[in-house]
Amino acid sequence: MKPLTSKNLLNYVAFGISAFFSPYVTAAVFITIIVYKYAQNFNEFLPWMLVFFACAVVLPGFYILWLLEARRISDIHMANLSERKNPLMVAAIFSVLGAIVLYFMNAAKPVFVISIIYALNSVMISVVTQWWKISVHTATFASVATIAVVIFGCQFWWLYLILLPLAWSRIIRKKHTIWQTTAGAVVTTILTFAVFWVFGYI
Repeated sequence: MKPLTSKNLLNYVAFGISAFFSPYVTAAVFITIIVYKYAQNFNEFLPWMLVFFACAVVLPGFYILWLLEARRISDIHMANLSERKNPLMVAAIFSVLGAIVLYFMNAAKPVFVISIIYALNSVMISVVTQWWKISVHTATFASVATIAVVIFGCQFWWLYLILLPLAWSRIIRKKHTIWQTTAGAVVTTILTFAVFWVFGYI
């Protein structure tokens, strides 16, 4: 067993932050909150939740696990740029499909708009990833923070502060550079505000 050093401790802390704020965990928790808030009853909550959850979390997640089991990727976080291209493209396709299904299900406007935000951000991340390793961790959390500020109020501004330790955790573990974490947060924040503006929320 390796002796515990300050460097090892920082790596453990960074790993814990990265795992706790994993894009799939963040998306799963926030999707549940949003759908619960706007569903009028269980008959609305369940199908909206199933579609959103399946397309944003379950199906892309299972695809990544299959790739891992088939040894087509080296780790679940897909540290290598070449390993990220197809999984993120598949995730983007599923997210767009989810938004389309929610539209035809007449999901509540906020639920549909947020599905559009998720789909647009997923497509953007997928496109950028074909050439550059943008941070999905900071991209996802920045979008969630922006949604919370627009939907629930400016009192949730403090969520943006969580981006600091989150970005640090990705940088110290050498998964991303400061520019990759910054770009992820900035681009999805802009796109999220843009979608809300188009739909008349701001």
